[in-house]
Amino acid sequence: MQDYPASWWAASSRHACDFAALREDIETHVAVIGAGFTGLSAAHHLCELGLRCVVLEANRIGWGASGRNGGIAVPRYKFTYPELEDKYGEATALLMYRAAHDAVDSLERIVRQHGLDCGFVRSGHLTPVVSASDVARFIADVEWLASRVHDTAPRMLDAAEASRRIGTAFYSAAYHEPRGGVIHPLEYCITLANALYAAGVRIHCGTPATRWQVEGDGVVVHTPNGRVRAKQLVIASNAYSDLTPAGKPLEKRVVPVASAVIATEPLPPDLRESLLPGGEAATDAKRLTNYYRVLRDGSFFFGGRGGASSRASQRIYDRLRRDMVAIFPQLASVAVRHQWFGLVAMTLDTLPHVGSLDARVHYGMGYNGRGVALSALFGRLLANRVAGHAPAVGPMSSGRFEPIPFHALRVPAKQVAITWKQLVDALGV
Repeated sequence: MQDYPASWWAASSRHACDFAALREDIETHVAVIGAGFTGLSAAHHLCELGLRCVVLEANRIGWGASGRNGGIAVPRYKFTYPELEDKYGEATALLMYRAAHDAVDSLERIVRQHGLDCGFVRSGHLTPVVSASDVARFIADVEWLASRVHDTAPRMLDAAEASRRIGTAFYSAAYHEPRGGVIHPLEYCITLANALYAAGVRIHCGTPATRWQVEGDGVVVHTPNGRVRAKQLVIASNAYSDLTPAGKPLEKRVVPVASAVIATEPLPPDLRESLLPGGEAATDAKRLTNYYRVLRDGSFFFGGRGGASSRASQRIYDRLRRDMVAIFPQLASVAVRHQWFGLVAMTLDTLPHVGSLDARVHYGMGYNGRGVALSALFGRLLANRVAGHAPAVGPMSSGRFEPIPFHALRVPAKQVAITWKQLVDALGV
């Protein structure tokens, strides 16, 4: 069992948990593989339905992407809503709009219901924009929301207001969504796991699922020192599916991409108050996205895509610092205290997917960097599937979760994609 990476989240967490490895054969209604956002949300909603479940985690609670990400909950996708309408039709775009907001609401309900001490705040979200084409995209998005669903909450900020709200003149505009939020992602995982355990959910860490098989009217999950016999199985391993043999049936449907993060030393009060003074988090619209926020101790969190491999080198962290200073020159002399990385699960259509391999085996994954909120919703959708219901969420639940072509060539393909996106960002198109 591996320990947490040396992240700001691990260093600052005010909570801990300790769940023993499985060392016996047990029976339950549902086995859940993965104790991150999706698996824990699924366990929460299964518990609400009165279904017994066992959560199996190879490492520690929230060890994967769930405990390493930016903790930024955004009620939207990588696509704008006009783009979703063009691709899937108006009815589907409207359905996905409702799902995106339901996702953030679902996250908040879980936090409030269990009284989780995880820093959840509806602080709003900013999408800073550089290129004229992206400004036009987001203006069209604001107009679509107002005309299709009478939603006038999101708005475009001009260069001057964006500069005031963000603390930099780097961007030409910004899209403001006031209903976004932030959490301490590792504290969310740990406190939710503790609450579920107190409610009767069995959780076993240091318990990798080495394989599973359909047997009779159920599924048997094998671990190093015990087996779980269940009626149903939920696979919630996401970008880390290739690290566990149990995730093999799904690993070729996602490409794990490294996302690197740095966190500075706590900033002086005047500098701290000049950056994102409204408390929002930000995820910019560049092809190679940067995302950032001010943390509760005044440190500045800054993330971005790593290299083509599924790990991050010092060269990548150094480049990330240069990117941060290019956007925020006032941080040039500020020391970096923490650096770490996690894996983001990318899919062929840039959308997450919830579905079933058969009537007894279900999955939710492929969030493309939007998993903080959508995983809370997907946990509920997975619990509903276990109970025999499968609410539609457009292409995310259509069953068209296609394998990535030439998956074995994903590393050189990622390098080509990164180089292309760097060029597009440099040209500002």
